[in-house]
Amino acid sequence: MSTSNQPTDHCDPSQTLTDLQSELSTLNRVSHRLAMTDAGPSLAKVLNILLPRLLQRIGKNDDAKKKNRRSNIHKKRKANDTNDDINGSAAIIVYEQINGMHDTIHKKLIEMLGHAMKRVREDRDCKLPCFAILELLTVVVPPEEKKQKQQQQGDAKENGAAVATTAITASINPFTINLGLAF
Repeated sequence: MSTSNQPTDHCDPSQTLTDLQSELSTLNRVSHRLAMTDAGPSLAKVLNILLPRLLQRIGKNDDAKKKNRRSNIHKKRKANDTNDDINGSAAIIVYEQINGMHDTIHKKLIEMLGHAMKRVREDRDCKLPCFAILELLTVVVPPEEKKQKQQQQGDAKENGAAVATTAITASINPFTINLGLAF
C-alpha cells in the first residue's frame, strides 16, 4: 500500500473522491496479493510491512470520514442559508459519495485485517511486527516540544509559582488503538 495513493487534503471534493477511488483500487490489489501469499516466512515478511500500514490507515480513514461529515453538515447549512439549491445539492451529493467511499475503504481495511488475523492464527510460527504496532500506539513527544515544556516548568519553579504538571496530549484514533491491541 503506497503512501502516494492516500488522499490528500484537497479543497476540491471531486479530486478527493478520485483519490479515494484510487486508494480503494490499490487496497483491492494489495488484498489479492495478501491472499495469494504463501504461509511461512513470506507471510511474515508481508505482514511486517503491511500490518502497521493497515492499522494506521484505518485510523486516518476514520478521521477523514469525520472531517467529511462535518464539512457535509456545513455545506447543507450553507445551501439552506443561501437558497442555492443547485450548487448546494451537487456539493452535498459529492460529499455523500466521499462518505460512501470512506465506508467502503473501512470495510476493505477490516476485511484485510480479519484475513491477516485468520492467517496468523493458522500459522503459529508467523512473527508479527510487534514493535511497529507498539509505535502506532504510543505518542512520541518531539524533543523541541519536550524541552520547551521543561523550560516553562523550570521558569515557573524559579518564580516560586506552583507548577502544574501538564501532559502533552496527542490524538490516536480509536480504531488504530483497538485493532492494534487485537494483534
